[in-house]
Amino acid sequence: MRAFKNMSIPVNLALRGLALALRFALSFYIVKFLGLEAAGIYGLTLGVISSAPAILGWGLNYFVSRDIIGTSKESAGVEIRNRLIVTTITLAAVTALCLVCVLVADYPVRLLFVLVVLIVWMETYACDVHAPLISLEMPVLANVLFFIRSSLWIPFIIGAGVIYPQTRALEIMYTAWAVSYVLMALVFWRAVSGWPIAAIIRKPIRLDWLTQRLRSSWPIYISDLSNVGFVYIDRYLVSFYLGLTLTGVYTFYWSLTNAVQTLLLTAVVQVSLPKLFKAHAQDEMGEWRDVMRMQFLKIAVLSVVFGAGMLFASEILFRVMGMSELGEHRSVFILLLLASITRSCGDLLSVGLTSLRKDRYFVFLNLFSVFMSVVMVTALVPFFGLVGAGIAALTTAIAVAVVGAFSVIAHSRSKPR
Repeated sequence: MRAFKNMSIPVNLALRGLALALRFALSFYIVKFLGLEAAGIYGLTLGVISSAPAILGWGLNYFVSRDIIGTSKESAGVEIRNRLIVTTITLAAVTALCLVCVLVADYPVRLLFVLVVLIVWMETYACDVHAPLISLEMPVLANVLFFIRSSLWIPFIIGAGVIYPQTRALEIMYTAWAVSYVLMALVFWRAVSGWPIAAIIRKPIRLDWLTQRLRSSWPIYISDLSNVGFVYIDRYLVSFYLGLTLTGVYTFYWSLTNAVQTLLLTAVVQVSLPKLFKAHAQDEMGEWRDVMRMQFLKIAVLSVVFGAGMLFASEILFRVMGMSELGEHRSVFILLLLASITRSCGDLLSVGLTSLRKDRYFVFLNLFSVFMSVVMVTALVPFFGLVGAGIAALTTAIAVAVVGAFSVIAHSRSKPR
């Protein structure tokens, strides 16, 4: 068992590396065969899908993930179940509201719209399960499930699109994406078949827990909203100022650079969370600082290595695939890559604040990040175009990382209460 746990980091790294390669290929496939406008639509809908778990989550995943660390599978299962009940009610209410708005506006319900709504439902459920699995020290299972839903379907879509031109459509791509969640659910059910499922189901719903957490989760909820705003709001501002085609260029580069950040988040940041929590809970601030220094050094080195690899591989593919129009915006790519490297370090600092239970500072950091993003994009894009968006991303990432570093250093010097 110990050997298996020691293998979690390389396994997670391998899974994220493969997912990175497939997402990398998908980005090139969309731009090459579907066009930059389709890439823009994909980027905007991806923002909706990726931000939905936070927008509809009420900040509960933060508490669930924290509360189940070190508990039994039955106790953890009950809290996850309670959390999923809230998710189901929220999704049903929001979907009904959206449907009413569409009908009132007499907006045509297209297949792409239906597929996006379906994926939003399944992605929200998946995220509600992913975070608790990390806290239960099951990162390999969490990342296998993530790989299935995020990347396993990609080679089939690319292969079909290359061989059969009539399959080159966003609707077909999103259908394959939706089907992947069915396989993910089957794998998850098989993996937790040893849990006391019957006992978990029989347990009464803890209304007191739900009420208490919903009352106290609003700062985390605001933080979650700020976090997704920081990550995705820039593409909507770029779309507003520059149009769908340049949004396609921006989101194409963003998807490449964000893949590096996501890989580091899973391979280093998420794995460090239980270690930091345990060190803080045991009143071992010296050990906490040692863990933080080691993890920060690791993510700093790996982010530079992965970033350089991404830049090198992209330059080769631009030339091989004859995508000269993307090469014209190379400076934007480099700026977004530097921003991604900086954000990766900032992610670890945010986890450090979380482990120190400095919830208010964590919320402030996320609010500050979205504020900086909106201000910088609004100030720079109208004057400098797409390059302005890249400068805004890098400037915001540096500012957030600096504020986060000062906060972590200040609070790690004091003893936990």
